[in-house]
Amino acid sequence: MRIGLLVAVIAGFWLVAYADLERARDRAIQDGLRQTANLSSLLEEDARRAMVVAGHALHAMAEGGRIPDHLLDDTAEAPGMDGGPGQALRTLLILERDGRVRQTAGMNGSASAAESLLADAARAGAGGLIRPYREAGGGWRSAMVRPLADGSGVAVAVLDLDRFARLYATQDIGPLSIILFYGEDGVVLAYSRAGLRLDQDRAAFAAILPRLPAGEAARTLSGFDPAEGRDRIGTVRRVAGLPLYVYVRIRTDDVLAGWYDDRWKRILETAAVSVVMTLLALLALRQLGRLETTTQALRASERRSQALFDSSFQIMGLLSPDGRVLALNRPACALAGLPIEALVGHRAWEFRGWARTDELAEAFRQSIEKAASGRLVRYETDVVADGVTRVMDVTIKPVFDDRGTVTVLVVEARDITERVEAAERLATALDQAEAANRAKSAFLATMSHELRTPLNAIIGFSDIMLHELFGPLGSPRYRDYARHVQNSGRHLLDLINDVLDMSKLEAGRYTLDESWLEPLIAIENCRALAAVPADAGGVVLTVDCPSGLPDLLADERALRQVLLNLLSNAVKFTPQGGRVTVSAVQEAGGGIAITVRDTGIGIAADALARILEPFQQADSSISGRFGGTGLGLSICRDLMALHDGSLSVDSEPGRGTAVTIHFPAARTGRPVAADGLPA
Repeated sequence: MRIGLLVAVIAGFWLVAYADLERARDRAIQDGLRQTANLSSLLEEDARRAMVVAGHALHAMAEGGRIPDHLLDDTAEAPGMDGGPGQALRTLLILERDGRVRQTAGMNGSASAAESLLADAARAGAGGLIRPYREAGGGWRSAMVRPLADGSGVAVAVLDLDRFARLYATQDIGPLSIILFYGEDGVVLAYSRAGLRLDQDRAAFAAILPRLPAGEAARTLSGFDPAEGRDRIGTVRRVAGLPLYVYVRIRTDDVLAGWYDDRWKRILETAAVSVVMTLLALLALRQLGRLETTTQALRASERRSQALFDSSFQIMGLLSPDGRVLALNRPACALAGLPIEALVGHRAWEFRGWARTDELAEAFRQSIEKAASGRLVRYETDVVADGVTRVMDVTIKPVFDDRGTVTVLVVEARDITERVEAAERLATALDQAEAANRAKSAFLATMSHELRTPLNAIIGFSDIMLHELFGPLGSPRYRDYARHVQNSGRHLLDLINDVLDMSKLEAGRYTLDESWLEPLIAIENCRALAAVPADAGGVVLTVDCPSGLPDLLADERALRQVLLNLLSNAVKFTPQGGRVTVSAVQEAGGGIAITVRDTGIGIAADALARILEPFQQADSSISGRFGGTGLGLSICRDLMALHDGSLSVDSEPGRGTAVTIHFPAARTGRPVAADGLPA
């Protein structure tokens, strides 16, 4: 469709150019016709004057039988004899009947004239115009002859035909055009352009030269010229009623020479403009295609955006900086209780569906003004929807243009009623949890005294019974029973202590009693305590620590609890013949790392993430095989956290476990030499 329109436009442009060229051609032809008419009129007037002058001279000579005195002087000129490029009347003669010259005047007073056509005319005694002849000097002449009144001879006026040829040659009518001066018989007297057949035969065009009927003085001609096989235009005029004609004939090519130049120029201009128009049109079509594609994409994007805009459960809208509604989604319209047509263009705070009281409307207006100044505004408000009060989280965001001016405000309102209610429920639950935690702490504080007192008594009395301080027990079984009672009491006491420590740590009530201590001494003391169960289990327990470790700022009891817990676990999970090694190093950052490494059963990779949580063990069967509550590593981790340190576990099933505790550099002092003095 567009290509066809482009072709039609270009075709119309060419048609306009063609019509202009045709009009210009017609104007050139009409100008040529006017030129031929005007020029032929001038040339006819020139020829008429020459003929009239010659006729007057012949009349005077014929009546008087001699040349009048005023014409005898060679320098004398009758009025009108000079036509411009020379005299038309060159010689006057009085010839006898036998051809002899009786009297002569003018430029060519030659006695040899009797031997020419003039002598024949004299002997004939007839008047008229003698056909063109060439003189001995090469010039072309013609003569007007008139018998003398007494019949003794003739009066002759010789005309210089070359003079007419020179005059015609000066006319600027084009190289292919011609001016002819000829008689009724078609014999050409003079013409403007040499090189024609007329140079050999002055009657060559006699059959085709136009003549005029009696009474017609001039005629304009146009059409095909059979003499040259070309189109021509021209004007032929009769000279003063004589059988002579002046014919100005211009070839159409000469008339249209300028038009031809203009035609090609116009064609080139039209072609150039057509090419430019085509290129511009193609570019425009290409740009239009891109624009249509972009427009379609924008419309599709607008539809998608509008679909998202309308399908959102949130209330969304666009406002102008002065608070007028530009666009709203369906939930916003539903909340306002009005169709979008009734909302767009109005101030947002004017609708009670969004601001049910004057105070809320004023707050909404102030929030819009703050956002229009370029600030993000966020606040909570309540609205009534379907008779239910809902809490809304409202955000008003300004959108800036390239100059930093706020052009649009984006309003979003989220229903946070459930979140607010959930926060209230959570606050209530936290209050309840804190109350429960306080009750637990009070319970544990109470039970710690109530449980430890009888357990200490049980352990103490069982120890007296094992040592038989007040006499033998009797049966050996009583001794075994007393040992079991003592072991069970101690196990229960350890469990209670762990639970109480864990409770203090979780409640944040565990207070460190920090002091500077030597890590090697603390490690050695713990090794000595763990040596007994290690020897009982057939496990080799060694310490591999360099000398000169710096002092450590820590709670000695907590450090001992951590080390004993790690050593206890390592010995417990290492089979007979295994090895447990305790090492300590000062790290590059200045901190101290203590590692307890064993060759025991190891821990699976999926269990490493949970063994540090309270009451968690690597395998549910461990508690049955090895005992324990799963609180040891959790307590160790929390105690290290109180020291601003950390605990890490690296293990592989079947190859052992390495547990490392890290103390930061802020808790280390100067190194200690081997002799116990500061290094």
